[in-house]
Amino acid sequence: MCNQLHISELFCVSGVSCALEAVPNLRTMSISLPSESIVFESKDTNLLHYITYKRPTNTDWLLLIHGAGGSTRTWKRQIDELGAQYNLLVIDLPGHGNSRSFSKDYPKYSFNFMSDKIWDVIDHVSIEKLHIIGVSLGTVICLQMRISQPDRVLSIIMPGAIVKLNTKLKVVANLSLMLAKVIGFRNFYSFSAHIMMPKNNHKKSRDTFIREAKALTINEFKKWTSLYYNLNKTLLGFFKSSSTIPHLLIMGSQDHLFLEPAKSFSAQYPNSELSVIQNCGHVVSIERAQQFNQICLQFLKSIS
Repeated sequence: MCNQLHISELFCVSGVSCALEAVPNLRTMSISLPSESIVFESKDTNLLHYITYKRPTNTDWLLLIHGAGGSTRTWKRQIDELGAQYNLLVIDLPGHGNSRSFSKDYPKYSFNFMSDKIWDVIDHVSIEKLHIIGVSLGTVICLQMRISQPDRVLSIIMPGAIVKLNTKLKVVANLSLMLAKVIGFRNFYSFSAHIMMPKNNHKKSRDTFIREAKALTINEFKKWTSLYYNLNKTLLGFFKSSSTIPHLLIMGSQDHLFLEPAKSFSAQYPNSELSVIQNCGHVVSIERAQQFNQICLQFLKSIS
């Protein structure tokens, strides 16, 4: 069972006020809260914005990291099921959601920067070890966090994993970066969504990506797009590094850009598993949320 709350009521329950008008359509959104969870939303502007869902009993923590153009709302389909068994820490990345004011003092980003800022939140919440789930570009941040503090990472789950750029991806990335300068960064994100998720059954994920990305400023678009220039070098470093941490890659069978590299990654490392959801695109956590949630829970149970 779960409690259904209007989002404005959630902030009252958590005891934290928030500028609701800062996020489009936030006032009208309802989410499911795991039964008996204690919800807290941070208002500390010195940290990335975060929300915790804490179980009354002692259990492991799951960190949820959205991708470029997302926010904490990206995970609204996971809060109920995953939060029924685990503590959840959900974060807005720099420039996204309610972390927009946090990012204005930083002229550029790196994956190491993202990792450090997330670890700052984890330390603030006093979490010793945790499982990490990151979607799409968030998977790159997962891998960077694994490099930074491997002893604190219990496992990594990567839906829509970006782990390596093959020839096709290199061509697409280079052309897209050139195109962004011509058509503008907002149009570039919309174009990218249609390239990554072209089929009719990808529409929910595609529309979510485009809608969330509209909240980004032009300066944020530029800072995030700049990460793609060194992405291949970054991924090659991750691909070559060994780890004993359990990894689960969850991919859609129709993820035409990232599925094959994910297969190569899982084949190379004996501690990694690959689960492919049939007739599904890139953002499996949205398109097939219930199936994705069950795969995560089964994996977490198997390694506990």
